[in-house]
Amino acid sequence: MKVKKFTFIYFFFSILAAGTIFSSFSSNPPNGRTGAPGDGLCTDCHAPGNPLGLDGEFTLTGFPTEINPGETYSISVVVRNNNGLAQRNGFQAVVLNGANNNIGDLTTSGGNPTTETDPGSGREYVEHRPAIDFANGEVNWTFDWTAPEDNVGAEVTLYIASIVGSGSSGNGEDLFIQDNFTATIQEVSSTNNLEAFATIDVYPNPANQFFTLKLDGPVNEKVSIRLMTVTGQLVYAQTDLSLNSTTEISVADLSRGIYFLQINGATATTTRRIVVAK
Repeated sequence: MKVKKFTFIYFFFSILAAGTIFSSFSSNPPNGRTGAPGDGLCTDCHAPGNPLGLDGEFTLTGFPTEINPGETYSISVVVRNNNGLAQRNGFQAVVLNGANNNIGDLTTSGGNPTTETDPGSGREYVEHRPAIDFANGEVNWTFDWTAPEDNVGAEVTLYIASIVGSGSSGNGEDLFIQDNFTATIQEVSSTNNLEAFATIDVYPNPANQFFTLKLDGPVNEKVSIRLMTVTGQLVYAQTDLSLNSTTEISVADLSRGIYFLQINGATATTTRRIVVAK
């Protein structure tokens, strides 16, 4: 009887410890689980198989195919669970060069997601902390990546992995998804950037009811503006706008979230990230 009692207690505390470990991963994932060369996978801890039939996909926007040296890119990741069976989502991403070393700088504007540099590999990760529950079948993550000032011609790859979680205390009922995106650092002329010869201000940002776009450049230069969702849906457009003007744009009818304002001139363009907070 003592042996059976000991076995039961050992089994009980093993399950309790496992639940604690997996709960801690949902709050703070271990480094190096993006699927990048030299990294492991989320399935190192989350068993593959997806027995509950969860579905999941993500859309990543903001990471270009051609990178301008020193430019900061606002990246948005929208994770979807269309069949409504999942409870929460977490992710981890890293940006590496062709030699699989860290390149550029990842930053965030809030507490979740956050960044962490692995002391062993020197790789900088952006990741959930903690995982977030799905709302209307979606979870949104945003972060910035700044390209290095040099390394023209270098190939850059963003690796991202995500868990669509069932919310159970174990790790055997989740869905794992991953992808990667590759771009090249270009040698570009500053004249391709509209902000090289015009001052652009957007305020307030975050915006609640409206934001103001103030352009201070050559009076005879005309631009067009396009406001888009993170999935590329056009929600506002205006053409034949003077590069020396002030325009108020309403966001009262837009949903809370991240949008991208693209300002296009005849030979140059620039993009600003707009946050609608309600």
